[in-house]
Amino acid sequence: MRVTGWTVPELRATPARTVRAHFARIFSGLVWNPALAEAANAPGPPRAVFGSLADYGTARAAKLRANEALKIVEAALWPEGDDG
Repeated sequence: MRVTGWTVPELRATPARTVRAHFARIFSGLVWNPALAEAANAPGPPRAVFGSLADYGTARAAKLRANEALKIVEAALWPEGDDG
């Protein structure tokens, strides 16, 4: 209730779906990371900037993990997908 400012009587009088929607919005704001989304959606690093093939492979693997993490977060926050 510290987050919303609601008192106990106000919370009890509020419809459950309104409370759920409000807290889902708070959760989204805490979980969504624009920096992760930007890094995951950026193009992969060019091979030329890496000294060894192993370093390039490590960077590509990290990029793939960022893409996977972003998909998991997006699925949790927007389960309806792209179709609205």
